[in-house]
Formats: sequence, C-alpha cells, structure tokens
Amino acid sequence: MQLSTPVLFLIFNRPIQTALVFEAIREARPSRLFVAADGPRKDVVDEREKCEETRKIVLQSIDWPCEINTLLRDENLGCGKAVSNAITWFFENVDEGIILEDDCLPDQSFFFFCEQMLEKYRYNKLVMHIGGSSFQELSRKPNSYYFSRYIFIWGWATWKRAWDLYDFNLNDNEIVLKHLVSRNFKDTYEASFWKDAFQAVIDSNIDTWDYQWTYTILKNEGLGITPNLNLVNNIGFGPLATHTLVPNDFISERKRYSIKQIDHPRKVKIHERADYNTYKRLYQFGNTRFNRMKFAVGKRFPFIKTLYLKGFKK
Repeated sequence: MQLSTPVLFLIFNRPIQTALVFEAIREARPSRLFVAADGPRKDVVDEREKCEETRKIVLQSIDWPCEINTLLRDENLGCGKAVSNAITWFFENVDEGIILEDDCLPDQSFFFFCEQMLEKYRYNKLVMHIGGSSFQELSRKPNSYYFSRYIFIWGWATWKRAWDLYDFNLNDNEIVLKHLVSRNFKDTYEASFWKDAFQAVIDSNIDTWDYQWTYTILKNEGLGITPNLNLVNNIGFGPLATHTLVPNDFISERKRYSIKQIDHPRKVKIHERADYNTYKRLYQFGNTRFNRMKFAVGKRFPFIKTLYLKGFKK
C-alpha cells in the first residue's frame, strides 16, 4: 500500500543514518517525495564527498513509482536556514505533509498516524503540529494521543496553513515575548529557559529553526499532537551531530513502538497532566542547585548560556 501523504526528507552529510531512515521511507512508498540537502561547509575536510555520497544513497534507491522533487544546495546554509527554507519550499508545493530529518528513524505506523491526523484536523486551525516522539510512560492514558504545548520535531507533520505563520527571525518586541512566555510557562525556571532560548534566536546566538516553530505555535495559541507511545527514534547522537553531541539514555535510547489503532480524545485541549509529566522529565530545571547555577552563570556570561542551549536542543 502506497502512502498518499507527501514526505520531505532532509539530508546533509551522514550516509549511514540517512540510509537507515530512507529504508523506512522506502517501505512506506510515498507517492510524492521531496528531498532537500544542505551544501557542504567549505572549512570541513571531506564533507563534499560525504554530502555527495549521502545524496546518492537516496536518489539512486528510489525504486517505486512516485513524483520526485529535489532541492540540492551547492553552498551550506546552516541548520537554521537550510531546514526552515526547505520546509517553506515543501509547502510551496503541497498543502500538508510529513517531515523527517536524516537522524529520525520512524516505525511504519508513524506514517499511518500522521496521515490520519492530517486528515482529521485538516480544517481545525487550533491544531498546528503532529509529532512522532513521546516521552510519556506506557499506558498512561486511554487515548492514542493527546494535545500539548510542547513541540517535538523528531519526525513530524503539519499543514501549509500552519507553516505560513512561521517567523524565522521572531520579529516581536520584548513585551510580546515576555507575555507569551509567562502565559504558557508558569514555572520560573522553565519560563527563564524559554525566554533565554527565544532571545538567543533573536540575538542570532544560536543557529536553529525549531525554537521559532515552537514560538509560532505558542504565539498563535496553537496545539501540538503527541502520541502516547514513542513512534520515532533519534539515531543521530554523537560527534557528527549539530546539537545532539552527547548521548542521553532517557532521550537517545527511547524504545520505538507501533500503533495499531487510533483512539481519539474527546476534546481538543491541552492535557495538563501529560504536559506536567513532560515538564518534570525534560524541563524542570529548578530541581537542583546545579541547574539554577546554569541560568545564573548564563545571564552573567552569555556565551556559556549559548553553549548550554546548543547542548540541550533537540
């Protein structure tokens, strides 16, 4: 059975991870496949060869009938612009679709899950994001997914209507930024984290695109869909990664599950208990003196704060 939802595959310079993720895409057989590749960095030895090898692995292995579209860059744009521009290109050609990066290995049911969610919430402007990753405990809730303020981008999907609201530069004043953070994050340390993260984007101290996507959804009072079971593994932890340099057992070694049947929640609203669980497991920076020290030091020495944000991102 062929997947009817378009897929955007974002690749760069990692042939081994790319091959593994592409096999999952190949098994799903999307009828429309978009491949976007950032160009090699001039100051990195042998990167041009790795980029070319990575592109060949994908483009020479498409052996099912599908429409192929490519955006293959000669020059390097960096993580932020390369990814966000590619997604914009994707939604200049489709109204909805699935996005996978070269280190996000999905279960086959991830494609089915995204396709069903895209159809069900196609005209509900409150729903802006469909994620494939989950950090919940098994059998926590009766439904197959819940609505959340937390946005995970290790395998995800959305609509053109939502991405058209995306603002890469976060062109809002400080008052708007503070109000948005305080409205959504009640804990002092979590609010501090997000305010610092968004400010790092505004000040061009971090090269990323997904903090801006989170900001866009929060600003528009949107919601993200998160499955109760984790459907995607990140296989990109290690020295070649842009941000996920150090393996974290809880994050990098999550078990991947398969979803057989989708049971929908009755209401489209944030599941506060599930979000609180996510907050405790991923964002509760105020638990220890060590974490409080990170923020104190980060405010005194901005370059240390930037390193911290880069290290924890994704």
